[in-house]
Amino acid sequence: MIHRLQRIVQEVNRAPDIHRALVSITDSLTRDLNADACTIFLARKDRPDTLVLQACGGLNPEIIGKVERKLGQGLIGTIAARAEAMNLDNAPEHPKFMLVPGSGETDYPIMLGVPIIAHRNVLGVIAIQRREGSFNEDEEAFLTTLAAQLATSIERAESQGIGVERSTHLIKGVAGAPGMAIGVARVLNRGVNLESVPDKRIEDCAAELDRFRSAVRKVCAELTDQAELMREVLPEEECALFIAYAQMLSGGSLIEDTEKGIKEGRWAPSSWRDTVEQHAHVFTQMEDPYLAERANDIRDLGLRVLRKLMLENDRHVDFPQVTILVGDEVTASDLADVPLQRLKGIVSAHGSSSSHVAILAHALGIPAVMGVSNLPVKQLDGVDLVVDGYNGSAFINPSKAILVEYRKYLREEAAIEQSLLEIKNLPAATIDDHKVSLLVNSGLMSDFTPSLRSGAEGVGLYRTEIPFQIRDRFPSEEEQFLIYRDVLETFKGMPVVLRTLDVGGDKPLSYFPIKEANPFLGWRGVRITLDHPEIFLTQVRAMMRANVSSKNLEILLPMISGRPELEECLVLIRRVRDEIEEELGQQITLPRIGAMIEVPSAVYQIEDICALTDFVSVGTNDLTQYLLAVDRNNENVADLYSSLHPAVLKAMCQIVQGAAVSGTPVSVCGELAGDPLGVMALLGMGIDSLSMSVGSLLRAKKVIMSFSYTELAELLQQALTYSDAGKIRQMYAAKLDERGLGGLIRAGH
Repeated sequence: MIHRLQRIVQEVNRAPDIHRALVSITDSLTRDLNADACTIFLARKDRPDTLVLQACGGLNPEIIGKVERKLGQGLIGTIAARAEAMNLDNAPEHPKFMLVPGSGETDYPIMLGVPIIAHRNVLGVIAIQRREGSFNEDEEAFLTTLAAQLATSIERAESQGIGVERSTHLIKGVAGAPGMAIGVARVLNRGVNLESVPDKRIEDCAAELDRFRSAVRKVCAELTDQAELMREVLPEEECALFIAYAQMLSGGSLIEDTEKGIKEGRWAPSSWRDTVEQHAHVFTQMEDPYLAERANDIRDLGLRVLRKLMLENDRHVDFPQVTILVGDEVTASDLADVPLQRLKGIVSAHGSSSSHVAILAHALGIPAVMGVSNLPVKQLDGVDLVVDGYNGSAFINPSKAILVEYRKYLREEAAIEQSLLEIKNLPAATIDDHKVSLLVNSGLMSDFTPSLRSGAEGVGLYRTEIPFQIRDRFPSEEEQFLIYRDVLETFKGMPVVLRTLDVGGDKPLSYFPIKEANPFLGWRGVRITLDHPEIFLTQVRAMMRANVSSKNLEILLPMISGRPELEECLVLIRRVRDEIEEELGQQITLPRIGAMIEVPSAVYQIEDICALTDFVSVGTNDLTQYLLAVDRNNENVADLYSSLHPAVLKAMCQIVQGAAVSGTPVSVCGELAGDPLGVMALLGMGIDSLSMSVGSLLRAKKVIMSFSYTELAELLQQALTYSDAGKIRQMYAAKLDERGLGGLIRAGH
């Protein structure tokens, strides 16, 4: 059964459009389940409560597109409304049965129908029919399982072709970073997978053929070398795979078909992608499990050549003046590849509002749409896009009307930004004169000048992992010293909070790989640096040396889950202080030490942690993730992630109350601090130090200056009576609208 399921799903995934995908399903089901007829109804995009017959096998094909059923209407509508299967031995006798004249379905009275459901939405219904012989439990289980697997495949098939059609298409994800942009899509592919290789046309076929042949020669040479190396440690038969791979690249249809595509004007990576998939598909169709598994060998070989092709291509990527970076999973490295003056937007199939790339986009002031399911990545390169980072949507091939609308929004947004400059030099204080400290989150040298111009009072979070991520090795103490000295001197006279190395989770280091089943619950933050004190000591030495003249350093320790970790860190920090004092022959002041509160255990131990620290800073991104058990990089549960969830707000209140016992200052450096709605909630708790992306600072200040502290405290008490994050967000948004500040959180005024 598993092999048949995989084969059908793979066939659908290979289909170039929804029509051929549905035909593939009907053909496969009538064959594999010995059915006489198969029908597929899909919900209309404009009216989701109406299903339309989109494919049928074994019945009159003239009825396709002409039969509709509303939810609850007929057997198909009933299956959709109930969201459960129906297995009938005599469908025409069922009270819900509705005959389709001229269809021929009365010849097949035995019926099994199941709903196609994705993310709680009924996408359609698959029904199979027979002349005789009931459908048994195994067949029902098979069709139900298949429908569940096909839901995503059908969504993907529906999205195929929209990049090349000139009609406008709306895609939806989650809001990753606020703002709007109109630009041209550019797809980067580092050879990570074949599926997301973008389609491109070429002019110079001869040069492209040379590039392809060069990549093939290099892979052949590598495979031969690998076979020789393996012979020293493995039997000859185990080395045969490398030789077989090399032979497949020496000629034959795999090479010939690819070169044919290149000669027709397609660039080598997409021609190679399609050839590999076609050859792998042949093996996938084989009933013999051993032969079917050879499809993976073909794809493995495909990736080897693809990486060589993409490595060469990366050297001369042409980025449009207004580039919208698009990818299956846009990474921090991808951002670094695009000239910052040209990068104006991001659209990613994976990720959420608090994934690392979204946070970087926020810091750069670049609108981002994350977690777009079934994004037709390979068809979007060079296509016009409108990106709306406020509501997490984008328009492919936007119409003139949409362009006019968003150009108007962009003018309004520019006007808002201009008006915000008027408050740049004013103190951040509420109407009743409650002062708030506004600092910036940083990690990029390019942030420094904008941060100072925005009126920031210092750096509340400097992400030291970024200099580690852009290198191919750990930076030396001297390299770190120079980086930290620059930021400390730039903000001299103002506090600068340097967070110690915080990698792991969604922040990998290429030269220090960490393979874990649950990376967010694994080895990250101080857990790594305490296990590798040489990394921690080198970094702290660089920080404290850089602080000798500026004297504005504060050190923040990430991922503290309890007092023992904090005590270990403090011992090492004091040891570094003693070493530097001995080297310099003078006393140096120990910088203020803070702990990040982002793990639930730290919330419940807040008094113990505050007894050892000078301040605490709440990382709302991870705290939300852990409290709600929602992976913040998983688009499947992105709608469950909200830092305005009542559980998060109550935990934050507990932190503030616990810190008050020892008089320990509390700041917030997570993305909630830069969200205008979050600012209202945090001030209502009594938190008066917020650190955020520089692009959010003046918006936060505008919110602070528009409300009284007393009013915000009352609003928080009202928010805490709600059990739904959506209602809390609506309440705060309504208050912003009352003050005429709706343009701070959405497109347009």
